[in-house]
Amino acid sequence: MTPATNLTAPEATGARVKAPWRCALVLAVFLGVCYWPAIERTAVLLAFSEDMAHGFFAPFVAAYIAWLKRSEIFTAESRPSAWGLLLLALGALVGVAAAIGGSTTLARFAFMFSLAGAILVLGGAASLRALAFPLVLLFYTFPIPTVLYAEITLPLQLLASRLSESTLEALGYSVLREGNVLYLSFRTLSVEEACSGIRSLVSLSFFCLVYAYFMERRRALQVFIVAASVPAAILLNSWRVTLTGILAEKRPEWTYGTAHDVLGWVIFAAGFGVVFLLHQTARRLRR
Repeated sequence: MTPATNLTAPEATGARVKAPWRCALVLAVFLGVCYWPAIERTAVLLAFSEDMAHGFFAPFVAAYIAWLKRSEIFTAESRPSAWGLLLLALGALVGVAAAIGGSTTLARFAFMFSLAGAILVLGGAASLRALAFPLVLLFYTFPIPTVLYAEITLPLQLLASRLSESTLEALGYSVLREGNVLYLSFRTLSVEEACSGIRSLVSLSFFCLVYAYFMERRRALQVFIVAASVPAAILLNSWRVTLTGILAEKRPEWTYGTAHDVLGWVIFAAGFGVVFLLHQTARRLRR
């Protein structure tokens, strides 16, 4: 007869911790196979859509944060939760509905439900809390629904037009505005959907969210940083339109092509700089 093997307490604990990781690998492969069409379409969207440049970084940042928290995900005290089975079932139902209706958006939500359910099944609520922020970041890989995009874009276009009109008039330019069109004596500027600021608003909120997570531990200031990204993006986008109007008179060749794209990136960096300065000011005031 073979003698029984007795595990010491540390060895038994290590075995209990390693078991969920093995199951997690199996579930990850299973979910990847089930949701591969949605994952593939999302990857193509992130790679080629100008509106989703921030989303390209979201999975990598989420994976890095999850790696930093790996010691908190599955511990000896982790207790699987039966609620995970409910989320897995919900994900399956939504996934079937997405396949029948051909909806990539529903398929993405189904994947998120299944991912959260798998975490609950393996490690319980504690594991889900440890991975809550990486899961939130994955929502930035979702494009804004078309209906909601239209509802947000038009007000932002009009707001950018009004702010630019006021700024140009304050600088001494003669401006006539009709809706989202600005008539200057030397050029007509039309604030299109691409210049509404929705792209910079979502991108800036993403980077400010990541910045707040790594650079600030106080919850109130984290909320302040993310909230500040909204007016900063709106204000800086109106400045972009204003600078385009000024350049149309001084340097017309800088209002299109590569120069125009570079101006957008410079304005975006300035927006992040504004949020950074507001954060530093708020930290000094709290001290």
